[in-house]
This record gives sequence, C-alpha cells and structure tokens, in this order.
Amino acid sequence: MRLAAFDLDGTLLNEENRISEANAAALRSLLARGVVCAAATARGYRAAMRLFAEHGIAPAAIASGGADVRLADGSVVQQVELPAGFLHALAEISDREGWNITFAGAERTLRRQAELPDWLQTPRPSIQVVPHLAGADLSGLLTALVEADPGHLSLAALEPWRAEVAMRTAITFSGHTLLTFTSATADKGTALRALAAALGIDPADTVAFGDSEVDLPMFAVAGTAVAMANGTGEAKAAARIIAPPANEDGVAKVIHDLWG
Repeated sequence: MRLAAFDLDGTLLNEENRISEANAAALRSLLARGVVCAAATARGYRAAMRLFAEHGIAPAAIASGGADVRLADGSVVQQVELPAGFLHALAEISDREGWNITFAGAERTLRRQAELPDWLQTPRPSIQVVPHLAGADLSGLLTALVEADPGHLSLAALEPWRAEVAMRTAITFSGHTLLTFTSATADKGTALRALAAALGIDPADTVAFGDSEVDLPMFAVAGTAVAMANGTGEAKAAARIIAPPANEDGVAKVIHDLWG
C-alpha cells in the first residue's frame, strides 16, 4: 500500500483538535517507508497544513472536501471552484438565517460569524471573519462548510443548483453536523483518484481512513477503507476495517496492524 489518505475531524484528530504524538509518529513511520500520506478534509488547505506543521510533517492534500488536491510540496494537482451564483445564493440565505459558515479558497478562508471565534483570537492574514456576507468577495472559493440542520427549510432555495453542487454531511468531534458543499464534480473520491494518478499509484494500492458521509466516495475508490469506531453507521458499513476510536489513537493502531 503506497498511499494513505486520512480524514481529520473524528479520524486523525483527537478531541483537542490536534494530532496526537502517537498518530504523528505513525505517520512519520509511513513516510519513512515511502508511503505517501494525504490529509483528506473538508477544511481549507492552509488550515489543514497547520495541524501537521507542528509535528514536522508535510503531507499531500485532499482539501476543501476534495476540491483542492495538492502534492506534498504544495504543487496543485487540481482545484474545482463552486459556481459564483450558488455562492451568492448560499451567502444570502446564511445572512438571513444567521448561520455560521466557512468558505475556503485556494489561499484564503472567509467566515461569517457574529463574534470572533476563540480559536482566532490571534489574527491570521489568510482568514477573514465578517458578521455578514453582503458585499463580501466570494470569488475563487472551493468549498463551503455550513453549521445548519440538513433538513432546514431554507435549503430548498438551493435546489436549482443540485446538478452543479453536491451537499454532504460531516460530523465534528463534538457530534455537531456540518453541511459541506463542493462542485458536483469534486469529492474525496475523485480527489483520491486524481492524487493517485499524479503519483503513478494504482487506487487499489491506497488506504482511506474516515468517519462520515463525506468520506464514502473516498472509501469507494481506495483499495482498503478504514472507518473509525466513533464514525457513522454508513461509514462503518462501507469499510473493510473498523479502527478504535479517534480519541484512542485508532489511526496509529491500524497503521501498525497494516504496515507492521
């Protein structure tokens, strides 16, 4: 197995929103064996890479829900933007309903939130937090993460975009549901296939770790699918291996079992 892709929230990250030393050591052991490691996440590229930098790890990336695919050196394999009309429609709904929403682009993040979140008390040039999205620059955005009920009636206004935009759910470590929007042509499965092709690796020679609906397309492509014990029923039903929970370093334990 030459390529391993890891979902972050609920999979590689613990309840403190960090990569444990055990999981980091397991990733370093794979890299030392020549196995390509990839972060597969709904988060934007820069936000995902910060989590690995403190451990001295530079993974490839399947970021923004599969809309932003990059090699370990940061070079772009492919990027797929959301339609501009859809972004404006979603922004209008979010302002009206008061939803917290995070848009990720290739190099920037835009978040609608009334107050500055605790994790952003230290300003970051690549992240802009605004109380409303009216008049905001929505160009070049790859994904949207919305903190809303997937059954909310206001989402019906987005039905005209169903053919062009995919909506999937992801589960945070605290159990909250996030709605993830990407172009209909971008998901973690198409991204894993594109990354494998760029590296000259057969998808059958890949392993994918995940915990929720957003990971299912990746499971369908990978030769081996690993779901976390804390994952959804759908994720576990689609997996070949069930790993111990994320908070018990399940990723590290499965890496040890698969690679020795």
